[in-house]
Formats: sequence, C-alpha cells, structure tokens
Amino acid sequence: MRTSRISTFVAAGLLVVACGEDDPGAEATDTIEVVGTEDLRFEPDEFVVPAGEQVTVELTSEGVEHDVNIEDVGDLGRTVEMDMNGDMDDHGDDHPEVPHDDLHVVHVDAGETGSASFTIDAPGTYTVYCSVPGHREAGMEATLEVVEGG
Repeated sequence: MRTSRISTFVAAGLLVVACGEDDPGAEATDTIEVVGTEDLRFEPDEFVVPAGEQVTVELTSEGVEHDVNIEDVGDLGRTVEMDMNGDMDDHGDDHPEVPHDDLHVVHVDAGETGSASFTIDAPGTYTVYCSVPGHREAGMEATLEVVEGG
C-alpha cells in the first residue's frame, strides 16, 4: 500500500513536468467547469485561461447560492452572462456587493447551474471569489492564471 502511494505521487509529479511548466499556455482552457460547494469552496480552485480569448464558466451550486467574480480586472476584461433561455443577461447594477474594479461573471441560485463568458486581455494572476455575504470570508476563493497565447 505504501509503495502504491509513493508510485502515485511520483507519477503525478512526472505528469506535471510532462505538461510543461515552461509552457503554461499548453494548460490554458476556454471552458471552466466549477462547483460551488456547500462548505463554501470552489472545486477546482485553480484555473488557467488564455489572454484575450473568450472563456466560458459553467458554475454549479451545491445547496446554497454562489457567484464567480474576478478581482481587479474591471478595466482589463468584460463579461457576457446568458440566462436560462440563452439570452444575454446584463447584471451591471444587480450586484452592488461587487466593487466596480472587479468583474462579476456569473451568479446561480442554490442547486442550479449557470454559465457566462468572460475575456481578460492582460496576462497575470488574479483572485476569483464568491461575493455572497460570508462566503469569501469563509475562504471561498480560487486562483485564475491568465497566460499569453492559448
């Protein structure tokens, strides 16, 4: 059993090296599937996306409402949210708890799934958080890496 665990860790390490730490663009995705959990976490909690390209977020909420916001990219990106009928849904003033410097991406009610698209033009590392009162304070944050060239 101990040998099996060691082999698993070694294989996982080789996989990370084989994916190319020197080429983060190879890991970039244009679709993020994320779950907002009942224990106030994002799963997964790290994402890599290409700069300047539209990325779709599909947020599924377990048990309580959640949203996805990206800190300090209000002037670097833009978002388009779709409602349940596939129509564009403008959330400009519906979320006063999200600072104007941040990008509100998508909001879903308890037990629901919703999707939206965003684009961030500037490469960098950004914080993703849930703005539902008490969620971020409980640790509901993730890391978004925006890389040049997808």
